[in-house]
Amino acid sequence: MTVHKIALVGAGNISRTHLTSYAKHPDRVEVVTACDPLPERRDWVRDTFGVTRTYESVGQMIEAGGWDVAVVCTPSHVRTSAVLELAAAGKHIFVEKPLSFDLADARAIVDACAAAGVQLAVNQNFRDSYAIGLGRELIDQGEIGDVLAISQQELTFRQDKGWRLSQEHHALSVMGIHWFDGFRVLLGREATWLSARTFSSPAVDSAGETDASVQIFFGDTPVTYLQSFSSRVERTETLVFGTTGTLQLGYAEAHLHRDGETKTLPNPLVGPERSEAMFLGLDRLLTAVETGVEPANSGRDNLRTVALLDAAYRSADTGAPIELKDGLPW
Repeated sequence: MTVHKIALVGAGNISRTHLTSYAKHPDRVEVVTACDPLPERRDWVRDTFGVTRTYESVGQMIEAGGWDVAVVCTPSHVRTSAVLELAAAGKHIFVEKPLSFDLADARAIVDACAAAGVQLAVNQNFRDSYAIGLGRELIDQGEIGDVLAISQQELTFRQDKGWRLSQEHHALSVMGIHWFDGFRVLLGREATWLSARTFSSPAVDSAGETDASVQIFFGDTPVTYLQSFSSRVERTETLVFGTTGTLQLGYAEAHLHRDGETKTLPNPLVGPERSEAMFLGLDRLLTAVETGVEPANSGRDNLRTVALLDAAYRSADTGAPIELKDGLPW
C-alpha cells in the first residue's frame, strides 16, 4: 500500500479532526508539513501532532517540497486562492466544503485542476458520518419502494466565533452544504427546481443567515428542508418517504419503518469514530491519484452540490425560484 506524504493548508479548528483521523492510518498517509499565517497555529500543529516542517504561506510550503497531496482546511473565503495556487504547482487536492459559495468560482477551480492534471476531491464527510450512506443502500435494496419525498430538519442553537461571524453566508454554507449533497446521494439524481428564503435571527451574532427554508424538486420528487441556528428546540432528522416504507436517518443510525415494524441499522462512524469520515474522503482521492479514475467525491461531482447552495442564495436574494437542468442552472 502506497504511503502518501500530506501537506496541511490551514491549521484551524477543523484541521484537528483531519489530523486525528489521519494519525490512525500511518500505512496510508503521513502528514509531513503544514502552513498557516498565524504562528500560534503553526506551534499548535507541531506540538500536538508532531508536524515539524511548518510555513507561513502556501508558496513557501510548495517551494520547500517533499509532499504530493494537499489537504485544504482554510476558512471558506480564502479557499479558492489556496486551491488555485496548489493546482498550478501540480499538487493533488482534498478540500473542505463548501468548495465555493459561487458556482462560477467552483467551475473555475475544477477547470484549473483539470488543466493542471491534478485530482480534486471535496470533504463531503456526511456521506459517511451521517446515515446518508446507509439510507442510499436501503433505497438501492428496494426496502422502501420508490422514493416519494424527503423531509429534512436541522434545528439547533449555534453561536459561532471568529471569522465565520463576519461572513455574508452562514448557516447554509456551514450545514446546508451537507444536506444538499445528501439529497443528491439519497435520490441518485439531480435537482430541477429550487426556492429558498433566509433570515438572520437577532438571537445569534452573525452577519450571514442563521435560518433557512428551502424547497427543492428532483424531477417530481419534493425535498423540504428547514435549517435553524436560532432554534431552542434541538432536532436533526432526515425522513425519506417511500411507497412501501419510511427511512428515519440520523447521525447514529438509520431506522427502517415498514409493515408495522422498525428495523434499526447502526452507523459505525459515531462518537470517537466519526472523524474516520475525514480519512475515507481523503482515501478516495488517494485511490484516484493512483488509478487516474475520478473519485465519487470529486470536484466535478461537487459542482452540483455547490449549484444547490448557489441557487439557494440567489433565490433568497431575488425572491424567485431557480430552475435547474441536470442539477445545474439553465
